[in-house]
Amino acid sequence: MTQFVRLAAASALLLIATPSFAAPLKPVLPGSDARYSQGSPVTADTTDAWWETFGDEALNRLVVEAIESNYDIASAQARVLQAQGVSVQQFSPLVPSASFDLGLNASPTAAQGFQIPPSLIAVLEALNNIPGQPAEEDPDEDKEDPDVTWNGSALFNFGLNIDIGSTALAFRAALMDKAAAEGDRDGVARQLVAQVVSSWMDVRNARARVAVIEEQIATNVNLLELTRNRFEGGDASGLDVLQQQQQLANTRSLLPQSQQVLRLQEQRLAVLLARDPSTITQGLPPAVGLPALPPAPGLGTPQDLLDLRPDLVALQARLLGSKARKDSAILGFLPTFRLSGNVGWNLRWFDEWESGETWGLGVGVSVPIFNGGRRWGAVQQANAAQRAATYALSAGINQAQSEVEQALAREETEAARLAAVEEQLRDARVAYTESTRQYSSGLATYLSVLANLASLQGAELNQLQAQRDLLGARIDLHTALGAPWADRLSEGASR
Repeated sequence: MTQFVRLAAASALLLIATPSFAAPLKPVLPGSDARYSQGSPVTADTTDAWWETFGDEALNRLVVEAIESNYDIASAQARVLQAQGVSVQQFSPLVPSASFDLGLNASPTAAQGFQIPPSLIAVLEALNNIPGQPAEEDPDEDKEDPDVTWNGSALFNFGLNIDIGSTALAFRAALMDKAAAEGDRDGVARQLVAQVVSSWMDVRNARARVAVIEEQIATNVNLLELTRNRFEGGDASGLDVLQQQQQLANTRSLLPQSQQVLRLQEQRLAVLLARDPSTITQGLPPAVGLPALPPAPGLGTPQDLLDLRPDLVALQARLLGSKARKDSAILGFLPTFRLSGNVGWNLRWFDEWESGETWGLGVGVSVPIFNGGRRWGAVQQANAAQRAATYALSAGINQAQSEVEQALAREETEAARLAAVEEQLRDARVAYTESTRQYSSGLATYLSVLANLASLQGAELNQLQAQRDLLGARIDLHTALGAPWADRLSEGASR
């Protein structure tokens, strides 16, 4: 037995001193050369509810509705409550336990071993009487012994585990699991808000596109009527009429597709809001067109991502939880102690009820010696989990940094593209106006009018798409920077 104890102690010391179970690896943080840490333009602070910067009250209401009714957030919140329940279970061994136990059982008297029956006890007492005095008659002398004996108890039991750190570390790991679940929930909310804002912008863009195409159809109809009148007056050819009819047909062909895109975008938004897709158009605000790009948000530093991105918060919590589990597994090689006690009453019925007070105190010590390597395996598993969590956090930080950089680059590119498209649109309007004037004066052919009209109408649609893409880049930037507003979800869940 002594050799087993020595072997277990040596294994524990060797396990703690092994380099592979050293302090956790430090995550790789974004370097100081990150683009958004070198004085990128900042014209506004990082807003808590960033979608409010668009100045769209309808959007603000839709975001609140989505957060309150979306099924994915509700499911994530349920997982938070599940993790909270686990943490309560892990905390329970750290506090005294108490119970009040009642028990009653019956057993054959003959099965309780040798006992002196009451009749024999009476005979022995009679023999001990003083000679000359009559023996006192026992009224129960002729009674037979009962066949069944009843035993009962009413005890208040209590106990306390004397923790040496293992249970407390397991409780800390459970708390980190709860924090990770909250980060996951906030991450779901972060993506949901981005999807709602993006979907609402798509709806407004689709409505604007339908409106622009309808205006273009009306313009083409008026131009066709003008061309026919000129043809009847001998100032235009039949080819001019046919070409304008073809241009009108091409423009009309764009309308059904744009209307279908609008319906699909509205249904996508309905799913995010947990609404019935068939009734989404009945409750959506009648906003048309896209809002102007708000001022750029405050970018902060790469280190801020660890606090503002819910996915990184969850990864950090998992890393801390894995370290606590590893330390708890190492402490599992040490003895465990428990204090216990009880106080109450014992009941017994042989030929009559008897009761008596009772109490007891005890202390127990359990010294682990050998369990087939189970504890060793638990430490190895916890150590590998900690290293995996460290690598996952480092990868998550790199991914977050990349998303911010990509969003910044995309916004810069889309802003330049929008400026070019708007310049093209201005030139197309001037060219179309001039070609129409020259055509009316007989100085130009209808072919130049038709070409400039096509360029103008194409530029109008391109401008809408460029505006939408620029807003999409801004949405991606806000999403990449994090979601400090997600703390409201925890406040709402606690109420």
